[in-house]
Amino acid sequence: MKTFTAVFIKQVKDSLRNLPSLMVILIYPAVAWIMITAMGSQEDMSGFFVPVFAAMHCSFAPIMISSSILSEEKEKGTLRSLMMAGVSMVNYLISISVFVVLAAMLTGSLFLMMDHSTSSYAVTFTLAMLAGEVLSTLAGLCIGIYSKNVAAANGMAVPVGLVLALLPMLARFNDGIAKAAEYTYSGQISHLLEGGDVTAKAICVMAAYFAALWAVLIFLFKRSSME
Repeated sequence: MKTFTAVFIKQVKDSLRNLPSLMVILIYPAVAWIMITAMGSQEDMSGFFVPVFAAMHCSFAPIMISSSILSEEKEKGTLRSLMMAGVSMVNYLISISVFVVLAAMLTGSLFLMMDHSTSSYAVTFTLAMLAGEVLSTLAGLCIGIYSKNVAAANGMAVPVGLVLALLPMLARFNDGIAKAAEYTYSGQISHLLEGGDVTAKAICVMAAYFAALWAVLIFLFKRSSME
């Protein structure tokens, strides 16, 4: 527990000194608020923009932050030092993941303040956001540990994050894209954020992504530790 707390506090301090990371987790709530305010005269704009930008937020921001953190630790040699100091792989990964998910959830909660929703929808919204952020964090960690440095991680994380973030929005306008989006976790998260029901397909898709991303992360972490 002490190791977890120490790594978590370290990430908080590092991130508070990293302005780009703070901008990433605030950009989508800020854009949603601007759009809703600018088009406030039109009916139910919050009901349209909040699910769209919330899905983008939980798909893009955690990938960028987690990949940046892990690749930077790897590039500076901090990761190897922590492993040699006896910090377990699982403890380290959980510490980073908890920090990223909490940061994304904290800023993501701003979306609920922009929409007059029921308590039941707020619960569904929160759980959907949490699921999306956990999966996106795992994807970001995979990119971070695979990349040799921060620049390489950003070069991979940006297109991956944008595809996952934009696919649900584009699915609104194209049936072919909509069918493809059903097999991505971001597409299922977007469906839930729009007030859709929790289906067996949604659970299976997200469970499959979680298992696959976790397996890939463990494999990459073990390979990295042997280099």
